[in-house]
Amino acid sequence: MMSNLTSRAGELKSQGAAEAARDPNSIVTAEDAEQLMTDESKKAGVAAFQFDPNASPETKAAEARSHVPPGFHHDKKPKGVGIATDIDDGTPDQYDLPPPSKEGAVPASPQPDGTSSMPKGHINHDENERYVQKPGGAPKFGQGSITEEEAGASLLDHATLLETKLDEKFFGDWYHNAGVIVFACLSSWVVALLGGGLGWIFLIMAICATYYRTSIRRVRRNFRDDVTREMAKSRLETDTESLEWINSFLVKFWPIYAPVLCDTIINSVDQVLSTSTPAFLDSMRMKVFTLGSKPPRMDHVKTYPKAEDDTVLMDWKFSFTPNDTMDLTARQLKNKINPKVVLEIRLGKGVISHGMDIIVEDFSFSGLMRVKVKLQIPFPHIEKVEICFLGKPELDYVCKPLGGDTLGFDINFIPGLEGFIKEQIHGNLGPIMYDPNVFPIEIAKMLAGNPVDQAIGVLAITIHGAEGLKNSDKLAGTPDPYAVVSLNSRDPLGKTKTIKENANPRWNDTLHLIITSLADSLTLQVYDWNEYRKDKELGTATFPLDQLESITEHENLQLEVMANGKNRGILQADVRFFPVLEGMKMEDGTMGPAPESNTGIARLAVEQAKDLDGTKSLIGQLNPYAALILNGKEMHTTRKLKRTNNPIWDNGSKEFLVTDRKAARLGLVVKDDRDLGSDPILGTYQIKLDDMLQLMDKGQEWYNLA
Repeated sequence: MMSNLTSRAGELKSQGAAEAARDPNSIVTAEDAEQLMTDESKKAGVAAFQFDPNASPETKAAEARSHVPPGFHHDKKPKGVGIATDIDDGTPDQYDLPPPSKEGAVPASPQPDGTSSMPKGHINHDENERYVQKPGGAPKFGQGSITEEEAGASLLDHATLLETKLDEKFFGDWYHNAGVIVFACLSSWVVALLGGGLGWIFLIMAICATYYRTSIRRVRRNFRDDVTREMAKSRLETDTESLEWINSFLVKFWPIYAPVLCDTIINSVDQVLSTSTPAFLDSMRMKVFTLGSKPPRMDHVKTYPKAEDDTVLMDWKFSFTPNDTMDLTARQLKNKINPKVVLEIRLGKGVISHGMDIIVEDFSFSGLMRVKVKLQIPFPHIEKVEICFLGKPELDYVCKPLGGDTLGFDINFIPGLEGFIKEQIHGNLGPIMYDPNVFPIEIAKMLAGNPVDQAIGVLAITIHGAEGLKNSDKLAGTPDPYAVVSLNSRDPLGKTKTIKENANPRWNDTLHLIITSLADSLTLQVYDWNEYRKDKELGTATFPLDQLESITEHENLQLEVMANGKNRGILQADVRFFPVLEGMKMEDGTMGPAPESNTGIARLAVEQAKDLDGTKSLIGQLNPYAALILNGKEMHTTRKLKRTNNPIWDNGSKEFLVTDRKAARLGLVVKDDRDLGSDPILGTYQIKLDDMLQLMDKGQEWYNLA
């Protein structure tokens, strides 16, 4: 037995893992080769993974995720928000508002080009004045536009009085070049006339020499800067720039990021393999995966400085060639690990099938990618990034079977197979990101803090009631229950009313949530209300939202209310999911506009007010805040500002669900905050939602308060 193990180890060491496994006469198996590959990669500090081929994609992803450095990922909180609705609850209006009308809308003043003075995404006149007074200029794209008169102007239009009076030859030869000499001569004559000595002459010479040397140095510096700048502009348009600095960064960053990238690839690729197996194969499973020790390389970049003012346009040349060792140091070469993927492919069906391990290695690719960055004025100042390949990228790989019962040759040598595989790859990637098709990355939406920007739909939760609620504190008596809705037991997004002294409450409350993912769990926490002490949690009922992917409506749910592993009652609820409507896919691959609907999510925002009536305050300055009204019910209150008659609110927006767009009424009430007395109303306004949308299309965003 020992001699057998010794001979096996020697064979692995002398022939190499893969070569030994491919030798029909070798006692080394494919599993031995795979294990050695994984061990050698880990010794070199490279992320490598070996899986049970029959394990589920979730199990493989969990194993890959365990190798991610601690603290690399920030915990992502589930994004959701409770919203108001225009559904009539039978209660009277909270405010006595004027009838809905468009009469109070302020007409938009036209610009010289005929457009509105308040286009979307730009700063209006008042905002521009605010920026000019503080930082010295408003945010804008580019260096600004010039008039035809300015475009036709020359340096003569900016000449000084002396330049206009003197002839050009006198100005150039005498005024600039001989001025210091004339001054030195006249000064020396005056000194001699006044009886000065030789010391005064040396002083004048020193002053003139210093002035002349300083002037020449400035001229040379300006000249050198001008020449360097113009040459740099010329190189930007014609030449490419090296990116060795970023390649040096990638060499050190790759060991940190490679496990994370492996995790991402395993999550997607193994799932695709399990669901996209060809008909003649029983299964395709991933067994070994490593990206190797050499990172991708950025060869050069070309910038287009003449692109639009709000666009940054670049061409990036990149490559991933792990087998190229010319740029590796001796230490890197010693620890070098090539990328490897081992797949188990089972031929046949069911019990009449045979597994064969396939190793894909020595893969490389390179290409030229165009990156277009679209800028915007609001934060995060980048609206989106569009990427596409300029031409088909170069792909190469070696695909060889492992094991003693198969031949050890590259199966791409089979005539026509390599070209067929590459054409399949290009055929799938072409409509996505081959020029002129682009792959957009919506940076602004990704970084948006508001779930509405990333909403996938609205969740309607109707909480009918509960039965048999029990309090763990037997001395607490009959509970006064209410339910709180949240995602994954995070921040509360809504709550029901409180029912006094009833272990079988009937709430019949419907709450609406905007959600961004169905990967979270809906949590319904039941509390016992207490007047003088903290409310006590009776238990929690959960509902996984992924059940809504197949069935969007779940009625008469009987959810167990659990606390410390014990049943504390039953909660009855309905859960309905209304996905966001999307446009149809066009023939060119783009998405068309979403269909018109009478129902949807809207956002009302009050940004600022001006010229509020300061006579209602004893000191002439108000403490204003605004209340946003939907169908006569208050749904949001802005921050209360101090001592200003021209407030600008930074939290004046609120999302709400519209079930009847034509009947929805939007209102605004501006009040003055009084610490001791009631807050007087400074102004009100009410308008129908449809009318407001029409006015916004015309650029009318200001309204006169009644």
